[in-house]
Amino acid sequence: MVKCSSLIAIIFLMVSSSEALTLNGLPEWLSPAVERSLNAVWNEIPNDAMTDREGTLELVASRLFAGYSVRVSAHTQVEVSFTQNEASPKPEVHMILPELRGIALKWFSGDISGMSEEVSRLAGEVPQSALTWADVELRERVSRIVHERLPGWEFTQQIYISPASTSINLSFRPSSEMILAVKPVLYSRTIPVMFRSDLEARILPGLSPLIGLPVKWAAIHRHEVEELARKYLEERNAVDNLQASVSVKFNPGKVSDIEAIVDSRSIMFSMWVSAYAGLEGRYPEAGAFFGFRPIWRIGEVNLAPEVYGELVFELDDFGVNFRAGTRFELLENFWAGIEYEPLEGETFMRLDYIPLKIRRPYARWRFGLGNYYHELGLGYRLDEHISVELYYDDGSVGLRGIWNL
Repeated sequence: MVKCSSLIAIIFLMVSSSEALTLNGLPEWLSPAVERSLNAVWNEIPNDAMTDREGTLELVASRLFAGYSVRVSAHTQVEVSFTQNEASPKPEVHMILPELRGIALKWFSGDISGMSEEVSRLAGEVPQSALTWADVELRERVSRIVHERLPGWEFTQQIYISPASTSINLSFRPSSEMILAVKPVLYSRTIPVMFRSDLEARILPGLSPLIGLPVKWAAIHRHEVEELARKYLEERNAVDNLQASVSVKFNPGKVSDIEAIVDSRSIMFSMWVSAYAGLEGRYPEAGAFFGFRPIWRIGEVNLAPEVYGELVFELDDFGVNFRAGTRFELLENFWAGIEYEPLEGETFMRLDYIPLKIRRPYARWRFGLGNYYHELGLGYRLDEHISVELYYDDGSVGLRGIWNL
C-alpha cells in the first residue's frame, strides 16, 4: 500500500509538471505575479471531458489582465501568450524631492540622476491600462532601484492615467533610522584644548545638513562627509597658521561622530594646571610645553627627534622651573629622551606614553641620572580636559589631577 501511494504521488507530480503554465510576452518583473494568479485559476478549473480548460483560462485571463490579448494553447505544456492590444503614451516620471539643505541636496540629486528614465522604461514595458492592476508589482521593482540608489529612504508611488498621458510621481521620506545629532571630536597635540572646543562648536553649522538624513544613506556618502569636514577645518585660522594636517573619520549613527585629528607636522604645544592629593610639599602647578620636530621622513615614519622646552610654575610661591630636552618617538605615541633642568643642574631620562585620543590610559616616567630621583605617573584621561593619575614622587605616593587647557 505504501509503494502504491508513492507511485501515485510520482505520477501526479509528473502530470502536474507536464501541465505547468508557461508565460510569454510579459516583462520579467511582472511575470511571477501573473503566473501565480493564473496557476491559482488553472487549479480551480475542472479537469474533465465537459470542460474546455484552455478556453476557460483564456477567457478569465483576458478579463483579469486589461491591456493584453491572451491566447492559451496546450501541447506538451500549457502556454499562455500575452500581446499588448493598445498603443500607450510614454510614462512621465516626476521625482518629488524631500526637503534637504546644502550638500545633502546635491548628493540626493546626483543619486537619482537617470532614475526617472529607468522607472519610465519599466512602466513603458506594459500597456497603459495594465498599470491599474500591475501597480503593486511595479512598486516592488521600483523599490529595488530606490534601495540600491538611496538606502535608508522610503518612497510613495502615485500613478495618474488619462487617455493622452501616464504620470508617475515618486516622493521620498527618510526611514526611522536617521541621524538625530552630530558630535564632532577633535584631537591634537598642536592646538590647545580651549581652541579645539571652539573649532568643534564652529564646525557644527557646516554639518547641520546631516541632521534628519537616513543613517544608511549617510554611510554611502561617508567620504563626502569627511571631505566636507576636512576642508572646513583647513580653512580655519588656527589650523591654517600652523600648517597642520587634517584627517577626518565619519561614523554614521543616530548620534554620528566626526573624529578629526589636526596636527602640525613639526610643532607640538600644550598647557595644563595640576593639583596633588596625599603628597606633602607638592603644591598646585601650571605648565606649558612647546616642541619642534623637523621632518626627516622615510616612507610614513618621521625619524627626526623632537626638541622641546617645558615651563612649570609653582602656584604657591610662583616659582619657575624650566626643562629642555630632546626625545624620539620609538613607537606610535611612545617617546624616549633626555632632558636637562638648569635650576637643579640635573639631567633626566624621560619616557612617555601619551595616546592622542581621550579615554585612554597613559604613563610618564622621569629618572635623575645623577641623583637617582624617580617620578612616575600612571593615569587615565577622562575627557578633553581632565586627567587623573596615580603619582609616585621619589618614595611618596598620591593622586594628581590635571586640567588640560
